[in-house]
Amino acid sequence: MSTQQTAGQEQHAIVTGGNVATDAVLPNGLTQAQQDGLDRALAYARELQQTVFKDILEEERQRSDEERKLPACTVNPGLLAGVDVRNLSVMSRLYVGSINFELTEEHIQRVFSEFGSVSSVSMAKDPATGRHKGFGFVEYDVPEAATLAMDVMNGVMVGGRQLKIGRPNNYNLAVTQGFPAPPEERIYVANVNEAISEEVLREIFAPFGEVKACVLSADIVTRKHRGWGFIEFAEPTPAEQAAMAMNGFSLGNLTLRVRKCVVGGPLGEGMAALGSLPLPSSEAVASNNVSQTTGPRPPQQVIDVAASINLSIGEAAGSAPLQPSSTPQVIQKTVASSPIVVLENVVGGRSEVDDELAADMEGEGSKCGAIAKVVVHFASQEEIQAAGGVEGSEVSIFLQFKEPASAMRAVELFDGRWFAGRQVAASLFDIERYRVVTSADTMVYIPEASD
Repeated sequence: MSTQQTAGQEQHAIVTGGNVATDAVLPNGLTQAQQDGLDRALAYARELQQTVFKDILEEERQRSDEERKLPACTVNPGLLAGVDVRNLSVMSRLYVGSINFELTEEHIQRVFSEFGSVSSVSMAKDPATGRHKGFGFVEYDVPEAATLAMDVMNGVMVGGRQLKIGRPNNYNLAVTQGFPAPPEERIYVANVNEAISEEVLREIFAPFGEVKACVLSADIVTRKHRGWGFIEFAEPTPAEQAAMAMNGFSLGNLTLRVRKCVVGGPLGEGMAALGSLPLPSSEAVASNNVSQTTGPRPPQQVIDVAASINLSIGEAAGSAPLQPSSTPQVIQKTVASSPIVVLENVVGGRSEVDDELAADMEGEGSKCGAIAKVVVHFASQEEIQAAGGVEGSEVSIFLQFKEPASAMRAVELFDGRWFAGRQVAASLFDIERYRVVTSADTMVYIPEASD
């Protein structure tokens, strides 16, 4: 027998009992014998997949589904609709700048919780001093709360400074990823007194039109609602009217915050879901321990019902009268005794500063009392970022009065006043922080002592 070789092909003839088997190299680089072995291995793996591994894979799938399952009391339409949690997180987050340096994350959380549950507050810290840099982020449970807070809090004076509220840099990208359209019949309601139940809230809003659903976000530990939720009407018009009329309405000594919803999706069960959930442990319970546009007047029936509710809450046996949050007063005290006033938006930038600017400001400020020093401060990049990068934040002017009372009068004089075509913002400034901020400034004006 002879062996023949041809170009591009190699064959080995093996004689076995008169049969000839050809072991040729296949296009995939394997011999026929190797390919047969691979096919048998794959067939065996498929068999295991359908038998031995089937139960294991099913258990893993069920476990993954259980881990992804949301609590029965979840009230978050976007989350229940399956919107990417990362996009929802961005849509529920706000940038907060121009924060008084004496305020803490706890202060900020208390101020912003009026619009919904705050899931986190993060403030940029200076590693050298350990103090925050004057800006940070507030994140809510739902996008509606963030939108409502942005509508109300931008420019509000907190701790002697006007807050700058904005969206994160990746907000527009998150919005373009797509989410369920918000139903026109649905509104978001926040700052609901804990004594107001879903049934009572439904009754209050019923005069606007038929209410199909009213759900409040439930706290599975305290078994109470968390002060916010959604109301859905049978038609869009009542929702529009209710959002305009009830935003800012006083109910149970709290000011309701109301707006149209932002993201669509299922409402969830709300407080009704608590009946199917186990009671929390005693340890868990123990550890848990602005300017607005005037809208239309609410219907008289709403006012009557609310008045009755307010009276019943105030007269509840054994309960102390409800008091508004003391946070603003606490915050204001941190700088109320300061003799320092900071003026912002006096000029647009460094190029507009001249040698007479400090003297001009001293001339105006001295109408309120004796001034010891005027400092023209050029902001660093970090300070500009803390102010939100808004025009007029590059240059600040500090007036150091000899008496705190004079500084308070100066705030009243300068704040909101127009100077060279610009509206000035004036506020008290912590004296210790002032010494740090202006320590390297060279444009300092000291008035001549008067005889």
